[in-house]
Amino acid sequence: MPSAEHPDRGALISIEGLNGVGKTYLTGRVVDMTAQHQQPPVVVEEFSRRAATTTGRDLGRHLLHSLVAASDGERFLRAGFPRSETLLLLAIKMHDYETTVAALRAGHTVIEGRGIHSTAVYQSLIMNPDDDEAAAAATQLLAATARWRPLPDLTIVITDDVPSAVGRAEARDAITDTAEQWQLHHRAAALFERLAAGDPEHVRLLDRREHDTDNLVAIISNWITTAPIRSPRSTGTYDTLSQPSSTRRSGYTSITASRAGRHGTGTGGTPPEPARSTRS
Repeated sequence: MPSAEHPDRGALISIEGLNGVGKTYLTGRVVDMTAQHQQPPVVVEEFSRRAATTTGRDLGRHLLHSLVAASDGERFLRAGFPRSETLLLLAIKMHDYETTVAALRAGHTVIEGRGIHSTAVYQSLIMNPDDDEAAAAATQLLAATARWRPLPDLTIVITDDVPSAVGRAEARDAITDTAEQWQLHHRAAALFERLAAGDPEHVRLLDRREHDTDNLVAIISNWITTAPIRSPRSTGTYDTLSQPSSTRRSGYTSITASRAGRHGTGTGGTPPEPARSTRS
């Protein structure tokens, strides 16, 4: 929603975390609750929940389909060309942002299901076996991306015990991760925490082990409502929000409460046909 400082646009939020922590379910609950009182947020679904089709003129979907096909559905979308894959993933997230500019300008809150931080975390870890070098690379990726599109005003990282979260994802997707993939999950959990420690105003951790579901939903809703809106001038962001709306297509769709409710916990319900990958 618009803030006093930036009354002309809504907040850009991303929900991050490991596979299986409940990002989609909690986002759906937040949308359900918000819809009872006001305009629900616009939700950009994470990669794994987007239909694996290349029909239509959805550039982001075409890029994603190419990446999934090249990686043969590998969980982390690895096809052996990590730098090229990083640029493709960033292009998809750029496209996600561009399709929601009109919604933000209209004052709607936009929630990205996995955003730039997931791309920065996983791609930095894939390209750097050393954790310190990966952390530095993730910070550099975020800074470079901010020259092209705004970073989220608030990134909410849902945390959990890694074996519990990944175990739920394995059961949901009927996939058994390799030892190397498990190591990457553990490293990602640690890197998300490092990024939060480096930018506590805009990146916050929420441990699902410390709250029941209703409390988690209430906390997320409150954080979204009070999100600190970033200033493009202070971050050096190329601010497409300042361009006339007539120069862009809107391309956004608001998820209704009933649709969000069908997502369930991520282990049930009838979600859209998923792409073969399970990571954005």
